[in-house]
Formats: sequence, C-alpha cells, structure tokens
Amino acid sequence: MPPAVVRKTSTKVVNGVVRTKSRFTLTSIHGYTIEKLPPGRGFKHVVSPRQLAQFIEIIPNWEDLSYRLRRIELAPGYLNYFGYHTFYRRSDVALIALNAWPKRLWTPLSVGFFRRHRHVFEALQVPYEIQFRKAICRFTVAQARAFSLLHVFLHEVGHHHDWLHRRGARKNIEGYADKFADSYLEELLPIYKERFGDPARSSMFVAEEVDLINDPE
Repeated sequence: MPPAVVRKTSTKVVNGVVRTKSRFTLTSIHGYTIEKLPPGRGFKHVVSPRQLAQFIEIIPNWEDLSYRLRRIELAPGYLNYFGYHTFYRRSDVALIALNAWPKRLWTPLSVGFFRRHRHVFEALQVPYEIQFRKAICRFTVAQARAFSLLHVFLHEVGHHHDWLHRRGARKNIEGYADKFADSYLEELLPIYKERFGDPARSSMFVAEEVDLINDPE
C-alpha cells in the first residue's frame, strides 16, 4: 500500500526540483505538442495522448486558453503530484504536465485536500473512506482518468490562464486554479460522459462483482 501523502499540484516545482530546463527548446507561442513519457516504476498513465486530445476538443475557448502553451506532457509519476504548470522566462512559453498515477489506484489523500475537492470526487462517484488524517479514495481507472482530465488538467490550465493574465502577485494561486477548474466541471461533465462513458459505471460494476463473490449462495 502506498504511503499516506498529500497529493497536490505545483506551478514550478516537481519532487523538490524547480522545472527551469528541458531537453526540448520551447520557442513557439503558437501551437503545442502532446508527449507521453515513461510513467516510471510503480506508476501507470491513466490518460493517453489521444484521450487528452479528444478532451481538449470539448474545452470552450481552447484556442485562447492555450496561447503560449508549447507542450503538454504525460509525465512520470511522483507520489506528491497529480500535475503541474511551468513557464520558461527566456522563451515566454509554458508547459502543462499530467503525472502518471501509482499502479494501486486506491489513493490516500490528506483530509484537507479531500475536503477541498470532495465535490469533484462525489460528482465522479468515487467511493471513499475517511481515516485518521487521510481519506482513502477507491478510484477505478475510468474515475482516475476523469479526475485527471476534468479537474487536474483544467486546474493546470487555470494556472496557465493566471500566468497569461495576472499582473503582480496573487495570494492564493492554487485557489484561483481550483475555481477555474470548477467553473468548467458542471458544463463539461455531461459532454465527457457522452464521449468517454460514465466513469461511475465501472465503479458500480466492481461493487456488484464484489457482492457476487461474497454471496454465500
């Protein structure tokens, strides 16, 4: 079982390292690429490049939102991160990453993080259990994918939008990104279900299977 950790997003730091360099040269302010990197030992990607591209198609005003976004990465997994946004001062363009998830998807979250995002988990019908100082969310692959796209990716797009338009310091940049993602959730969830299927269905199917297995008859 993975350790109880605080899963979060970060604007510029990954695993304690500031993301200021890349093996790619980021120079264009028009257009972006989607790249899938190895997930790392013990992790797996829950979103494919094709699924991400299909999700982007349903985001309103994406052309404006993606201005100066040069690359989107399906990045290696880190226990402390779902995703991040970083920008490159010299070229004035940015990158968004979605991190791979631990292969065991029953993810321990801090109670604070869980409470701030409880409405998202409940919208996706993710089963959960509150324990001492942590919440265990029993994601299926479909629910992990939906959370990654409908919240984490849009949260990072919110950071990008903030970076494009902010003037001066902002006291609560994570709160801004959360509100940005939340503003799209109600509108996009029905469209998401039509295109990708209802992420809650696999959860109900698993529950029915467990009941059948445990049925003494």
